[in-house]
Amino acid sequence: MPKKTLFIFILGFTLIPCFFHIYVLPDKEGYSRYLLQVLILLNLFAASRFVSREAPLTGFSAVLILYASWLAHVYGGMINIVAASPVLLYFQLPRPGLRFTLAGFHLLAFNYAVRDQPLEWIVTGNLMMLAFAVLLSLLRESALTRMHADHQFDALRKKHYELDEARNRLLVFTKQVEGAAQAEERNRISRELHDEVGHRLIRAKMMMEAALQVIPGDPDKGMGLLLQIRDQLSSGLDEMRAAVRRIRPAGEAAGILSLRQMLEEVGRETGVRTRLTLEGDPCSLYPSQELILYKNAREAITNALKHGRPETVDIVIAYDAREITMAVSNDGALPGQVPPSQTGGMGMQGMKERCALAGGSLDVVLEPMFTVITKLPVTQRSGII
Repeated sequence: MPKKTLFIFILGFTLIPCFFHIYVLPDKEGYSRYLLQVLILLNLFAASRFVSREAPLTGFSAVLILYASWLAHVYGGMINIVAASPVLLYFQLPRPGLRFTLAGFHLLAFNYAVRDQPLEWIVTGNLMMLAFAVLLSLLRESALTRMHADHQFDALRKKHYELDEARNRLLVFTKQVEGAAQAEERNRISRELHDEVGHRLIRAKMMMEAALQVIPGDPDKGMGLLLQIRDQLSSGLDEMRAAVRRIRPAGEAAGILSLRQMLEEVGRETGVRTRLTLEGDPCSLYPSQELILYKNAREAITNALKHGRPETVDIVIAYDAREITMAVSNDGALPGQVPPSQTGGMGMQGMKERCALAGGSLDVVLEPMFTVITKLPVTQRSGII
């Protein structure tokens, strides 16, 4: 209970009985002495408002107990109610042992002071002390419960802020992963353009210079060189288009749709049979995870077409509660006994790095078919936000 409210409570239980007791004073000439003694009691209560430390408050309580008990001994009657009011003061003390020690001292002092008074007034004073003690105990318990609830609320709010900050950091990290994956892919495409398309164009330029010198003397041989130049430029154009498509999946497609479109394109362009199978309950993935799956599938298929000459390419995507697994298999020729994941191939190394950035892994299985397995942890967006 706040000190101001408690002081008003004490004043009420002190002034009201003291006021009505005036009318039962036997000695009308003793009004001034009685008023002085009541004012001393009120001043003691008022002074206690400015005491907050335990030791001084204990001393004030003991003085008030003795003085109020003496007033009850001198005047009796309704002053016995006033003698119970120090309970409102010492029940503010934090230590239960000290509170109950003062309560015992209060009972002894009051009952000794009013031992010669009528039984009903003695019982009234004791009941008032008990009622005050119970009331203040309940109020104290309620205040402690509310304080505990406030602390719990503050702790929960702090946890909420920490979770919100962790979510923001996770979103920032996700964007960084996406940016790193995109930067790595751009670097790879630039290397492909330089190594493949660039060299092809250089060869075409050199053949063109040779054709210019050969045509005047040997038109047939010059025409053959021009046909080779045409084939070189056509192949270079196809590689350029393929590299541009790798920058982003076709159109605005994403996720499973982009994989289906890629398999359809591979089937149309190469005649290889393709199939996409989904297992489990599909869940929403981050764009960075979808991009990693797409790029790893594309890289695995490109390697299969280049080195294995397969007739069938299968992609199986399996979802479970903790991770998504994508297995890209082909029935083409197997490489050497050393798995490609342990070699220094640029494409396989890039696949492993992409998986590592997202907290996943890359494995290669040779039997029964050559299979590249990509595993990524599943952290659904709804579970984070």
